[in-house]
Amino acid sequence: MNFSRAVVEWIQRFRWLVVLLALAVTVIAGIGASKVGVDNSVEIWFLEGDESLGSWQAFQETFGNDEVVVLAVHREDGMLTQAGMERLEEIGEIAKGVDGIEDVISLATIETISSGDDWLEVAPVWDGETDEEFAGEVLADPLLVRNLVSEDGNTAIVLAQMEALDNIDAARDGVLASLDTALDAVDDTVWKAGIGVIYSALNQASMVDSASLIAASYGVILLGLFFAFHRVVPVLLTIGIVGISATWLMGVYGAFGRSINMVTLILPTLMLVIGVSDCVHFLTHAAQRQAKEGESRLDRVRHALAFMFWPCLLNTLTTAAGFVALSVAPMAVVRDLGLFAALGVVGAFVASLIGCSIGLLWEKAEPQTGGVLQSWADWLGRFAARESTRVLVVALFCTLMGAWGVTRLQVDTYSIDYLRESHEVRQHSDAIEKQFGPYTPVEFLVEADDVLYDVEILAAVADWQDAMVKGDVAGWSRSAVDRIRRLEQVLGDGKPESFRVPGDRERLEQALLLYESDADADLSKLVSADGRKLRVTAGVDMGSAQEIGVAIDSLTALANLPSHATLTASGYLPLYVQMMDFIVTSQIRSFALAFLLIFGLLGVLFGSFRLALLAIPANLGPLLCILGFMGITGIRLDVATVTISAVVLGLVVDDTTQFMYRFRHEMKRSGGDHVVSVERAVSGIGRPILVTSMVLAAGFSILAIATVKSVAWFGVLVGMAVFMALLADLLVLPALIVKFRPHVYLD
Repeated sequence: MNFSRAVVEWIQRFRWLVVLLALAVTVIAGIGASKVGVDNSVEIWFLEGDESLGSWQAFQETFGNDEVVVLAVHREDGMLTQAGMERLEEIGEIAKGVDGIEDVISLATIETISSGDDWLEVAPVWDGETDEEFAGEVLADPLLVRNLVSEDGNTAIVLAQMEALDNIDAARDGVLASLDTALDAVDDTVWKAGIGVIYSALNQASMVDSASLIAASYGVILLGLFFAFHRVVPVLLTIGIVGISATWLMGVYGAFGRSINMVTLILPTLMLVIGVSDCVHFLTHAAQRQAKEGESRLDRVRHALAFMFWPCLLNTLTTAAGFVALSVAPMAVVRDLGLFAALGVVGAFVASLIGCSIGLLWEKAEPQTGGVLQSWADWLGRFAARESTRVLVVALFCTLMGAWGVTRLQVDTYSIDYLRESHEVRQHSDAIEKQFGPYTPVEFLVEADDVLYDVEILAAVADWQDAMVKGDVAGWSRSAVDRIRRLEQVLGDGKPESFRVPGDRERLEQALLLYESDADADLSKLVSADGRKLRVTAGVDMGSAQEIGVAIDSLTALANLPSHATLTASGYLPLYVQMMDFIVTSQIRSFALAFLLIFGLLGVLFGSFRLALLAIPANLGPLLCILGFMGITGIRLDVATVTISAVVLGLVVDDTTQFMYRFRHEMKRSGGDHVVSVERAVSGIGRPILVTSMVLAAGFSILAIATVKSVAWFGVLVGMAVFMALLADLLVLPALIVKFRPHVYLD
């Protein structure tokens, strides 16, 4: 008795104990799965100890949370009226009353500096009343126009500063939900935008997708399996097995304290569609196997399961290898996807072996032969063997087209674009940029030994801020230098040309001393406590990581600071930009490792590296076609689709493994005849491969309904890749074998 048959018989003999153990594990896993939350925050993309992430966290420790919720109101009759200002005041009070909002800034709260004979006073811009001169004064003030009010005065914003909470990522959704509820009392439409708002929308979309996609996947798989088996028992058995597999995986995921995000959102669906593969191969082979003379139905079932044990195990190893390859990615969330998906694949194999071994004890169906799918498989086998040249010419053309498309592939990520155009968050963002202008803040730090009292540095920063806005690189800018220039203007003649940095340190120190003597004066959010770091914020258009990167480079290039000062981009957006480098590195590292692991395994397991070499084009072809399709159609390679290469390679090699195992078996039977062996191999495994590919393609394609667009694209692309892999493994690989006739070790 061989090992595989011994395993099957042991499971069947102790089936009640095995079932009880499986149920206990499932219940425990279900408890862990219930703890899985949703988190799309910036930290999930970075590994612990990452220098850039540490810099951002240091920025927050110095200046507080840099996350701001932008609330905008537009009135055709203008915001600089009594009614408009009262509306801003109302919105500000509502926002500040929400737990989690630390402070608000708007025209109704911002303070200005005025002077008497020997004193300075910091007082609100708006004192509760408006007159004929109010609008003109506001629109003439460079510290207010384009910062808090649009140039035409018809749109104004309220900046709601989030508290620096330790659990901000967990609390954000609740804070924003409370803010939405409170703002329902406002008569005017209030547009809401900001990085945190995008995160929250993605979290909510992820939760909706997570539930709906699992349900939809089950429905599609049920239909596909019923079409394949035409019987209820194998369909219910398969669905139960893959459901248990998904529960096991999410239980481990939750036990490790992980949360679902826009990348790992695919894990439950991934397990559903991958788990189907082993079940279909086990059940189909058991149904197709003809009983030998004197062989009981139980012996027939055991022989069939034992025969499929090794190719299904090889599938598990190669698919897991493709996912493990993601563990070398520099992005924490991609590593999580790879490692947990690999665990899930192993769990799916174990669940399938147990479920099919026990379930087939009660399956009374007679052996099945023929059918439409079997006819297709027989035809494909004959066509690949007899028309190998034509098959290879067409395959070469498709591969070259894919390679050309890869040269057009764009590497970029755009968070708000993950939401569909009809989503409220996108519509609000677009409305604010259209009516007000850029609102997305880019943070910079200017550092020196005593930057606050260094006249040369402050003058250079003032020139830099002016150049930002004049050159339309930024819509606005703000820093402590603005207040210093206003101090100089107020203490001087009050003319616009006096809005400048004092000419010497003594005058600067006197001005700051007078300013800080007022209890309302506060520079803590603009200058570090030790006076060494000056915060400069500029407003840019919401854009992709590449576009933000260009904006940061352009803004940096405008600065002409003294040699003893340093300038660095800080805050969140530099992390956003760095994701592009992570995407490229992840793609190269994960693909290279997956390539070596998968094809190295195939060569060792089948004893023929030449045969493994022939499998390479059959597997790389579909991948090149998918990446080429992305390049031709303009689908970006981003933080969600970055896993496409390793995932597709891990999935498509499943059919290759099944074919190579069956081909080697047929070579022994035929005495080494490559043509006969190819035809028999395709005929033997064609039907289950057709079934699994149809179900896999349909299961992944159901992701197209996802609210998060990048997840939708991922599903469609992998679905296409599985279909292409089907053609490659039933046509291209057989044609290559017939043409090159590799030596196969048959002992």
